[in-house]
Amino acid sequence: MPSSQTQALLKDQNDKVKNGSPKIKIIAPCSAGNGILKLDSSQEDHFEKKFQKITTPISYFVPASGSGSRMFDFLQTELSMVDSDLALKTKDFIGRLKEFSFYKALAVDQKKRVNEFSSTAELIDFILGKKEGGLGMEYLPKGLVPFHSYGALQHSAFYEHLIQGVKLSSSPINFHFTIQIDHKGSFEKALAEFKENDQNIADVSFSFQNPQTDSFVFDENHLPFIEQGKLVRRPSGHGALLGNLDAIQDQIVLVKNIDNVQHDHKSKNGLRTWRVLCGILDEIKMELKTLYLRPDQERLQALSDRFQLFTQEEIFDLSDTESFKKLINRPLRICGMVLNEGKAGGGPFYVASNGMVCKQIIEGAQVKGLEQQQLFESGTHFNPVMMALDTFDLEGRKFELQDFCNEEQYFIVNKVFKGKKVSFIERPGLWNGSMFGWNTIFIEVPADTFTPVKTILDLLNDQHTED
Repeated sequence: MPSSQTQALLKDQNDKVKNGSPKIKIIAPCSAGNGILKLDSSQEDHFEKKFQKITTPISYFVPASGSGSRMFDFLQTELSMVDSDLALKTKDFIGRLKEFSFYKALAVDQKKRVNEFSSTAELIDFILGKKEGGLGMEYLPKGLVPFHSYGALQHSAFYEHLIQGVKLSSSPINFHFTIQIDHKGSFEKALAEFKENDQNIADVSFSFQNPQTDSFVFDENHLPFIEQGKLVRRPSGHGALLGNLDAIQDQIVLVKNIDNVQHDHKSKNGLRTWRVLCGILDEIKMELKTLYLRPDQERLQALSDRFQLFTQEEIFDLSDTESFKKLINRPLRICGMVLNEGKAGGGPFYVASNGMVCKQIIEGAQVKGLEQQQLFESGTHFNPVMMALDTFDLEGRKFELQDFCNEEQYFIVNKVFKGKKVSFIERPGLWNGSMFGWNTIFIEVPADTFTPVKTILDLLNDQHTED
């Protein structure tokens, strides 16, 4: 018999699944000059210099629990096609096999074996699986798949993040990766290898998504899904990592995805952009501290106009000191945004919330209705998950980040699980509803800072190659 606490949580999630995903009201997309800053080179120089003076400890926060198998999903899909002429991605993969870093890392006898397979299916099975000395690529976490080549050397995404983090500053930078517990040993081994070659590194830590945040699963009749007498639960999305983020004690935290990393030879723009984001964060925090001590509506308006920090609705009627201080004393984030080139995913928008208009990062799943969908699709920029955060208040104390989460911005996920249609909730996305109550600045960043690797073929793109 489930405990009373479990029963209450089960009922709450059941009600949410029955009611469907809450939808948000988009007012308009943010664009350059209207909600999104676009800096010139002299402004970037200014903020990069500001970064060099930061003495506050900085930590990278990198969600890295993704499975490498997803990078190879298309191979299995295309192999099942009746018409083999349609398997274009598989043909591209095999035709350019020798260009991939993972191939270059193979021993001579392994390369010979790869070249001797008579069928595509056997080759793919060898690359993905572990049978008969197979490479086991589908069993690797994405962070440890070889991404980039450096002559005879190969670097994983994890290794590359560490290298570029070390280059970010003359002061040591901390790193925190959220991973699957089964992969901890593999990541620790990779870290030990890194430390053998580069000692200019501060703390590197790992954590795991708390299983207590997992969601209950319901069948198509909204009944709890039970297997072997136990309630089935599923991970509840990256919003479940809010607690992991909150546990980091460094004041400045840089959030990025594990697969968005460039070849080190082509990382210059990315490193400069991180410094610029941090420089903006530092300058605004100093201005807000001054305003917190000496509230001044005109000065706040000027700051907001300069950085497009608040909407007019948010600062229209700050008639008393308490409301003034409450508005400015919230967690602060500077979010890089790239021009939208048709990629699926979220972006920056003005939305309505409790009678106010504020800036938020919105996903398509939060949008309902033709008019709202058209507004969403008219967005000019895309969220690459490149954020500089300040998690301390204006009196120097660490915020409780959960206090600024909008719990009503959850998602309902519908999937087929073990042959049956099921539903469960995902918690408010880490950079969506989980940061709904943050003070937010959007800034346009160069397109070459966004080089995600969704399939193995993406590693053939220019920003991932040695030349």
